[in-house]
Amino acid sequence: MTPLRIGMIAPPWFAVPPTGYGGIERVVALLADGLARRGHEVTLFASGGSRTAGRLISVFETPPSRALGDPFVEMQHLAEAYAHWREFDVIHDHTVLGLTTGAALPVPVVHTIHGPVIEPFRSLYARLAGRVRLVAISRHQRSTLADGCPATVIYNALDPAEYEFSATPGAYLLFVGRINPEKGVLQAIEIARRAGLPLLMLAKINEQGEHDYFEAVVRPALRGVEVDFLEQASHDVKARAYRGALATLFPIQWPEPFGLVMIESMATGTPVVAFANGSVPEVVAHGETGYVCRSVEEAVRAVGTVATIDRRACRERVTRLFSAEASIDAHEALYRAEVERGASPLAPESLVTSERLAAPASALRELALQ
Repeated sequence: MTPLRIGMIAPPWFAVPPTGYGGIERVVALLADGLARRGHEVTLFASGGSRTAGRLISVFETPPSRALGDPFVEMQHLAEAYAHWREFDVIHDHTVLGLTTGAALPVPVVHTIHGPVIEPFRSLYARLAGRVRLVAISRHQRSTLADGCPATVIYNALDPAEYEFSATPGAYLLFVGRINPEKGVLQAIEIARRAGLPLLMLAKINEQGEHDYFEAVVRPALRGVEVDFLEQASHDVKARAYRGALATLFPIQWPEPFGLVMIESMATGTPVVAFANGSVPEVVAHGETGYVCRSVEEAVRAVGTVATIDRRACRERVTRLFSAEASIDAHEALYRAEVERGASPLAPESLVTSERLAAPASALRELALQ
């Protein structure tokens, strides 16, 4: 079929793919590179230091990570990206601030909702329904959109080839994630304590709030637990840690929209012991690729039997449902459908005003960190 001209807009904060933390950037990299290798003309708008199989356009020579969540930094990035709109058959915008610009253009715009659907974003998505094609990263996330606000579900993905498989269960438990209450770090520590097993923690802890929470709450909770703690682990370190674990703990305390940690773990064969919040029941097949629990007590019991899980079933589930190829197939079909349907730009008088768009800085920051 005729190749598509695709504009891919990543958030500006981290390189694509990321060298450390950056789940959105890793997903964008897989999608942009996969589409380019299929013969599409892909232009990636991302920070300097990014690598892509397509064409790269950057406003910033190095990632402006220290300005994370600053809307004025993001607007410079978006102004450059949307100045090229005539060059594309379809634009896929992974930011939020660019959407009202995209909705007013005579070119189809697709947007993946990478974070939780909270106000004021929920109202914005409802306002743009039909003008921007929304992609939800789980059925649960789609269910949190306003009534009458459609979205196509396409799960986040990874390249299984980047995760070496191991058929042999390890002897430690693993926690991977940001150090904050939502990620369930205290529950992971307590599960390891009660199970009597060592805990390896690969943590993101570079924001001030994360440091404060670690020192005040997490560090005291570690007393009496056999634990190794690594900050900002590279992809290779994470992949080895997943592969060598008995199970990955994902005792999430909020409605996680997706959770790349779960599929990264299962790709190596390591089952996941997770709490039943958000997308977890969609990602983990209870009793087959891990356990979906509702309490620390249930999770401790699950750890006691997790070695009986077929690790090959974990890998197969990722390959079938969450592989890069499956994601690229779905996006390619969506882009072609949108190009055939054409754009329906907003009339200028119906655009959301800057005052109504203004989100609290903390909300923008949290979205960028998902």
